[in-house]
Amino acid sequence: MTLDPHSGVPLHRQLAAALRARIVAGEWPAGGLLPSQARIGYDYSVGKATVQAAVSTLRAEGLITVERGVGIRVREPVEMERVPVPRGAVITARPPTPDERSRLAVPEGAHVLVVTVGGRVRGVYPADRVGLSTA
Repeated sequence: MTLDPHSGVPLHRQLAAALRARIVAGEWPAGGLLPSQARIGYDYSVGKATVQAAVSTLRAEGLITVERGVGIRVREPVEMERVPVPRGAVITARPPTPDERSRLAVPEGAHVLVVTVGGRVRGVYPADRVGLSTA
């Protein structure tokens, strides 16, 4: 896929879409490594910042992990857990605190879902593997 700098869509989003499509198509299987960020930049004729932004997007989506000294790895598929929440609950997403990242095993780049009822936090869940539904 060729990126189009005149499309109106930011290049990092186009690149994330192109990499996502290749992952979904199985070109890079679960557990496998993507090319280096430098190679991705060369292949798509984009700069380091564009590649980093695209990689950050895919990390936030839970599709990849970035392992220092190893590279970009396609995450193994995880089974989504369904958690019921009471009607009227307010659900927000945010980056985890360091304690939450450790306690909930939230991968770098993924967010947590915070369930609040009546102004009190009722639960914090890893967004990459928990789906919330009204009870």
